[in-house]
Amino acid sequence: MPKLTITQIIPNKLCLSCDVCCRFIDDNASLAPIFLPGEIIPKVKPHLDKSCRVKLQPFQDIHACQFFNAGKNKCSIYSKRPFDCRLYPFAIMFDENRKKIILGIDKKCPFSVKAGNEALIKNYFHYLSDLLEKKEIASMIAENPLFIGDFQYDVIQFSYLDTLAKLVINNPEKNGFSAISLKDKDVFDKFFKKIENPDSGRNFVNLFIWKEKNPVWWKQKNEDPEILFEMDSGYIDFNSLKKFPDYVYLRKDLADLKGNRYKHKRASCNYFSKKYKFQYLPYKQDMKNDCLKLFSKWASARKQKFQDLYYHKLLEDSFSAHKLAIENFKTLELTGRVIKIRNKIAAYTFGFELKEDTFCVLLEVCDLKFKGISEFIFREFCGELTGYKYINTMDDSGLENLRISKLSYHPIITS
Repeated sequence: MPKLTITQIIPNKLCLSCDVCCRFIDDNASLAPIFLPGEIIPKVKPHLDKSCRVKLQPFQDIHACQFFNAGKNKCSIYSKRPFDCRLYPFAIMFDENRKKIILGIDKKCPFSVKAGNEALIKNYFHYLSDLLEKKEIASMIAENPLFIGDFQYDVIQFSYLDTLAKLVINNPEKNGFSAISLKDKDVFDKFFKKIENPDSGRNFVNLFIWKEKNPVWWKQKNEDPEILFEMDSGYIDFNSLKKFPDYVYLRKDLADLKGNRYKHKRASCNYFSKKYKFQYLPYKQDMKNDCLKLFSKWASARKQKFQDLYYHKLLEDSFSAHKLAIENFKTLELTGRVIKIRNKIAAYTFGFELKEDTFCVLLEVCDLKFKGISEFIFREFCGELTGYKYINTMDDSGLENLRISKLSYHPIITS
């Protein structure tokens, strides 16, 4: 279980002088603290009910937590108190219609309504929502849904917890969907063959290798699969998903690089072939680790060159996609080539048949200290693909540097 320590912002002096925490009107109060599985120590276990909620005991004319020391107005297990208590007065609860999950603050806490605390509380809300939206934290809470309280009118709402809501309320597994896996390839391949003009996003390969960034869920519906695409904001029907246009070229143009418009590409290829002693080879599985090391080196260099934070995030997300593609290249029916210089992998590229006349170049990574290497491996790869009329290099993800690079090869269409 993830470590659930959080920064506290309420002064101890205020807590010790307060008569709100740890006390409840009813003996079965739903707001009594609940312990998550990893928090249950032997000392605590006998005092919990079947749902891992603290059994309350009579206190004056109301009820109190078993661990509340009335004489000192303190918690007797303070250092081992559950995450539920550490959160207070901040609260996680369903909205009125139980369609969303809210992060808010309880107005019964004096700190929450004291003038002058607004900026501190707002900053803490941002810190807390970022923490709770982490997949590992949200998953842990989702496995213990009683942790999420019912809607309370006296809680000031701050934000929605979308990741948690996806796991608790909109979880596709509850509706018969399964996460995409390698064994589903035949089903998806048959489905996409029915599409008249498939693009680079409408194929099993791309859906599978990007599943760690954007998980894909599906179930059989009549003859075809019903597909959901998991985004940060929720689940989107695959058919309604919008994407950037692909770049498509005549394969012969890329293999020959003839004419004035390709003179710089030819020059780069010629420079590389004359300057370096290299091997252009088919990819083999024992090259996997060296390819992934090259990716890390390449990504680091690209981050230094381009300051676009969106591009940086895309590079970080791309590692798992490259890893899945390389590890499963045979099952995914990928064709791969590498360049070795001084017996080390200096470039790799992978692709697959998109349709009978079109080959899709899926991945390309090069050590750019070798001038001309990217132009060379791309030309050689396209030169081998003589059974295809077109080369699809996918989209540009909305990135200006990728757009410029792809346009420099003069696509016949962007579709």
